[in-house]
Amino acid sequence: MHTEVRRIIADIKSLKIQGARNVAKSALEAFAIEAQNSTAKNSDALYKHLLIIADALIKSRPTEPMMRNLLEDVCRFTLMQIRSNSSMEKSKLALEIGKKKENLLSKMDADAQKLARHGAALIPDDAVVLTHCHSSTSTKVIKEAKKEGKKFSVICFETRPRYQGRTTATELVAAGIDVTLSVDGAMAHQMKKADIVIVGADSITSRGDLINKIGTSTLAHIAYMNDVSFYCAAELFKYNPMTLFGTREKIEERDPREVWEDAPKKLKIRNPAFEATAARYISGYITEAGVIPPQSLFSIASEKLGRKIIDDPKIIE
Repeated sequence: MHTEVRRIIADIKSLKIQGARNVAKSALEAFAIEAQNSTAKNSDALYKHLLIIADALIKSRPTEPMMRNLLEDVCRFTLMQIRSNSSMEKSKLALEIGKKKENLLSKMDADAQKLARHGAALIPDDAVVLTHCHSSTSTKVIKEAKKEGKKFSVICFETRPRYQGRTTATELVAAGIDVTLSVDGAMAHQMKKADIVIVGADSITSRGDLINKIGTSTLAHIAYMNDVSFYCAAELFKYNPMTLFGTREKIEERDPREVWEDAPKKLKIRNPAFEATAARYISGYITEAGVIPPQSLFSIASEKLGRKIIDDPKIIE
């Protein structure tokens, strides 16, 4: 495995690379780097090696279907290249993989811009927007509203124990947006001032449930109790097609030392990184295809993912 690929995997595991889009992009980069630098003797051997790399990337962050879907896409592409030209040189295959990666990254950026415009339309003038954790997709929506000349303020929550909310606050302040950082425990208090909640997503299930950073469900419930619209900004690639087959999305539990490094002995600490938010608490998903109610996301995402709806539920064969 190339040293840069090892670094990317380590950075994904340690949360140095955050946000589903950033993780997916980094995984695609790692895949292409490995293809370019592999010592495999031929195209068939390269493909088999890249399946191992894809698996290592997928395992680096269990709750990331966007990364899984895109890696599956590029793995299938690699296999089809070999099947269509059995004599293809390894160097030529690596070149085609690099082109595929660039096409996917360009499409991701185009989709994100469409999504941002749809989301910005939901933010009224003089609104107070609440957000949680750090999501490059949701911050893109908020920054797009600012570019369109809307006047509003944002309250973001710190998101313990890794404080990803500080990343959101720093990014939005740099964009010239009026931002307040609040402790997680003040969600109910701050909701009384809110007009809309916008969060990101790590995964979306076939039921329309949202898997996102711990604290998201609390925020959604409080928004529901206060009649505040709760939206999730997420590209359709974040839909997990495996949930159609009854597979439950894994909830990553991280090192307890993130919560309390020098905790008393025998003290039990739980540090779940993600949680599920039921579809009934979600007003809509902001996607590149528009603002979609949770009940409709399954069919629209399945169309986006093509034949994956009828595939064997394995990630990569």
